[in-house]
Amino acid sequence: MITQIYGCAGIEDVMLCSKLGVDNVGISFGDVKHLGPHQRTAAECRDFFALFPDNITKVGLTIASDVDEIIHDLSICMPDIYHLSGDIENIPPEEVERIRKAYPELKIMQAIPVLGGVPLEEQKVLKLIKDYEEVTDFFLIDTKDLSSEIGIGATGAIHDRYIDKAIVESTKVPCIIAGGLDASNVAEAIHIAHPYGVDSCTLTSWDRSTGKRGKDPVKLEAFVRAAQNA
Repeated sequence: MITQIYGCAGIEDVMLCSKLGVDNVGISFGDVKHLGPHQRTAAECRDFFALFPDNITKVGLTIASDVDEIIHDLSICMPDIYHLSGDIENIPPEEVERIRKAYPELKIMQAIPVLGGVPLEEQKVLKLIKDYEEVTDFFLIDTKDLSSEIGIGATGAIHDRYIDKAIVESTKVPCIIAGGLDASNVAEAIHIAHPYGVDSCTLTSWDRSTGKRGKDPVKLEAFVRAAQNA
């Protein structure tokens, strides 16, 4: 059971993740600022990744759908895993294959959008899994907020964990589950879905009311320990 963390503001957060035994740390980057001022440029992310301890797998995230833009960003900054988290309708499997051919050693993580409060039979997730499993190394199953225009996830919204279970059981591609996970619910999610890993961003970060950015050490440790002990 691996743990994956997003929302690190600086190297202190990354070092805390390393100390706690987090496996993957994800950073959004790209020279087109799709995610606003806190998104790092490709060069900034390259330099940040260079500071990571060896026990952390570097995950780069984009919500871009222009493959030429993606290939440019990867020419500057090469993570261990590249997380495609934009609108899946805008980057079909053949376009993902272009990235794989450009960088054969790169691992691809494809985000799969699950709608909260919508039955499995009314969603596209199982078809998406079949469409993309030949071009991806990992699936990141996350909640899609239809009111959000910034890709899949990072909202703290939850979805039905039995949908995660159905997805995990439908594919041989390792699945990491996300969407509103924290110390209070991650063990239950693991017991239901039996995923390859779990991911947290919003609910292990400081509350916005504090004015702080990055990871809340108490929330982060509680999440990691709950996942590790599930």
